[in-house]
Amino acid sequence: MRKVHSATQPTDSLAGGLGGAGQSGNGRDILPGNLVPTAYNVWLTPSLVSFTFDGTVAIDVACIESTNVVVLNSKNLTIHKAEVTVGDVTQFASDISFNTDKEQVTFTFADQIPAGSSASVYVEFTGIHNEQMAGFYKSSYTDEAGNKKNLVATQFEATDCRQAFPSYDEPALKATFECTLVVPEELTALNNMPEVATTFFTNTDGKKVKEVKFARTPLMSTYLVAFVVGDLESIETVATPKSPENAEPITIRLFTVKGLVSQGTFALDVAARTHQFFSEYFNEAFPLPKSDLVAIPDFGAGAMENWGLVTYRNVALLCEAENTTASAKKEIAYTVAHELAHQWFGNLVTMSWWNDLWLNEGFATFVGWLAVDFLFPEWEVWTNFINAEFNQALQLDGLRSSHPIDVDVKSAAEVGEIFDAISYSKGASVIRMLNGYLGRDVFMNGVRSYLQEFKYKNTVTADLWRHLSASSGKDISTLMHGWTKETGYPLITVESQTYDESANTLTVTLSQSRFLSAGGLTPEEDTVTWWVPVTASTHLTGKTGVSKHVLHDKAGTITFPYNISENAFWKLNFGAEGLYRVKYSDEQVKQISHTLEVRTETFSVGDRILFLSDAMALTNAGLGSITTVLNLIKALFNETNFNVLESIANTIQGLLSSFYLESETVLEGIKALGRSVFSPKVATLGYEFSESDDYFTQQIRGLAISLADRCSDVNVQAELASRFGDFVGGKITALHPEIRTVAFRSVLSTATPETADARFSAVFAVYMDPATQAEAKDEALRVLGAIRSSEHIDKLLAMTFDPEIIRSQDMYAPIAGLATSNPDPAIIRPLLREWFRNNWDKIYAKFESGFGLLGYIFSASFSTSVGEEVVKEIEDWASGAGLDEEAVARRVKETAGIRRRIDQGLESIKSKTSLVARERETLVAYFT
Repeated sequence: MRKVHSATQPTDSLAGGLGGAGQSGNGRDILPGNLVPTAYNVWLTPSLVSFTFDGTVAIDVACIESTNVVVLNSKNLTIHKAEVTVGDVTQFASDISFNTDKEQVTFTFADQIPAGSSASVYVEFTGIHNEQMAGFYKSSYTDEAGNKKNLVATQFEATDCRQAFPSYDEPALKATFECTLVVPEELTALNNMPEVATTFFTNTDGKKVKEVKFARTPLMSTYLVAFVVGDLESIETVATPKSPENAEPITIRLFTVKGLVSQGTFALDVAARTHQFFSEYFNEAFPLPKSDLVAIPDFGAGAMENWGLVTYRNVALLCEAENTTASAKKEIAYTVAHELAHQWFGNLVTMSWWNDLWLNEGFATFVGWLAVDFLFPEWEVWTNFINAEFNQALQLDGLRSSHPIDVDVKSAAEVGEIFDAISYSKGASVIRMLNGYLGRDVFMNGVRSYLQEFKYKNTVTADLWRHLSASSGKDISTLMHGWTKETGYPLITVESQTYDESANTLTVTLSQSRFLSAGGLTPEEDTVTWWVPVTASTHLTGKTGVSKHVLHDKAGTITFPYNISENAFWKLNFGAEGLYRVKYSDEQVKQISHTLEVRTETFSVGDRILFLSDAMALTNAGLGSITTVLNLIKALFNETNFNVLESIANTIQGLLSSFYLESETVLEGIKALGRSVFSPKVATLGYEFSESDDYFTQQIRGLAISLADRCSDVNVQAELASRFGDFVGGKITALHPEIRTVAFRSVLSTATPETADARFSAVFAVYMDPATQAEAKDEALRVLGAIRSSEHIDKLLAMTFDPEIIRSQDMYAPIAGLATSNPDPAIIRPLLREWFRNNWDKIYAKFESGFGLLGYIFSASFSTSVGEEVVKEIEDWASGAGLDEEAVARRVKETAGIRRRIDQGLESIKSKTSLVARERETLVAYFT
């Protein structure tokens, strides 16, 4: 799934085993292990009129222990009938009972199901096509003629298959699935497998329908079963992998609602080429006869890897190539690659339990980037990876409220919380580090043998380590223990250095400790010793290569070739491949800054990004000064690489966001620094885009204009306002896609009382226009919050609850826009917090089952704020302070699913508050 990105053997290793039967004794809220499913036969009649569905399911089970009770997962289903058949004997359930909290239904029978026997459990039921983007849910859209239409689709990960049919809804309980859908004859019905038979008939209501039967799936987990029913159109192509020898051509189809399919050509081509890449990389043929990609108008996540039927948000799949930003195309390519990676790593081989979610998501993130790099080498995506994934991992995992990659999950309610930057970004960064340490071929060979042993089975992290150990000859389980089993990552501190003139070597003494972004590390928090792959690069690297070492202990030394010369330098963590931060001596920081200023290209792009990232992180933790950060930005004045410029831009925006309550001296000083870097680039590059511009030139121009505008460059703002006027007047080419959003945000943030309504209405019209492609609609919605007018802010907040205007999947976007784009954060952020508290009941009702969206909206409403009073505000709200006993219990229960997100938000706000108090006077002095 795409998010909106050991030494001790586990006791519950079930590799290739029977799932729940072996999972007792770990406190997990799982089904009894006495019955294990082997095959499902599912029959459903979805309705796009009543939005209810009737269904039956027959589950073949193997009886491990004698029992007269069958327990299945079931949620929001009405059970009409249940029976079990053993041999020729069928008995009906004498009692049907539900445990709503555990999402289970229990069928009790008079006679025992004997141990060692095979049985068939048959259930008749009715379900609801809900509007919460979970289970078998309803999605609405407006067609080309302006008519409102609907489709139904599924989202079962993590634990919502149980909303479509009673099931053994745990990843380790793999089985085959034969599915049948009865739908109106004019609609398209899709499943994981191709249809094998279609029968047309008239139902009891006199409607013409068709019964579509699909082929049997391979062994797979319930969360990967999928259905889509709607008025769809499609395009298709064929992927032709060259290896392995048994690889067959794969039919690739892309489906959309009518009128949008032409926007799928880019993604379809990426999908075909990605299938070929992964078939060859994994050396394992894609096991299904077809691979479908479907754009769904309402979708809670970014995309979902259902085997053979991957579903996506429109914006994650569709684009008009000539009217799309470079970053949007990269995001589509990456999302397609990420989901197709899961077809092998996640679907073919699946984690045994959700604690190993990172095996799915971290690996798919890494090889997703690997595939995009192979398809589009000119994009230099591994440098972009540092900003997009690596820094996200460091940011979240620097919190005390973070969690290990391999985190224990007890119940369905807890699963959603770990679809975060730890499972995805840290997981991918750890895999990237290990891939770099072992080498691509050694790593790939270990992955290949892992897939061969466990295909159609379930695994735990230790199984992957065992195969990588075999391919490398190294004890990977021991080496990776700290990275996956412990929270956090190390700070490598340079303690001293000694130059040996006779040997031309430098010996550096290093120590490691846990890095905490809020600082204040205690001995009790610093008990982990990581295996750290340390690389050292110098001015001699072109001749000697990068020097590689491993720091196994809390302290140690490394020695590498070096000499004293005019341009001499050295640094650690070449290319930001190791997941750690580095603290140099003050003297070396000055030397690095000087070298950056006079010979920027001396350091790799990744090095330059990491210098700034580490400096800001050390400042946040109280281990460095804000002046180091500001001087590094000044030293990078002549920077020309897009990814480094993006890092500078992110740092400046972060400073503006953290110090928004400070004096005009501080705020104007930060903006002036931003203008000093980006305004000259606007003057050089201009506003006109050409077909001859390369990939990065377009992005640099857009980024420079954006930051100059955010830093109040009045000349840039005037130019954008002029171009916006031409755009509204009908000259669409006045705003190239790379600066379209920038212009929207600029004119809204600078609107006067006289121009506010016209400008807001113009941007809102872009969002509401059915002809606007998904990316531009998403952009417009996010920047509406830049408007200063209280009247329009109230209007925007009211619209968030109107699904006819703003889809539930997008509700967080305008909230995030208000928090980050509005030029009056001191006014807006308290308003957002009040809005969230006052509307919590409505927000919770809307997203109770929605994947992660409660957490997104909480973060957008609170996490950009600063101040001790904000901390108390959140703590009081989350605990239900001032409410009666019943309401307090309800508040605690409702927030259980976002408790980790709340704790992380609180810690982040405390950290920023400390930063502001600590560096306030330094900034005043610096800018004065």
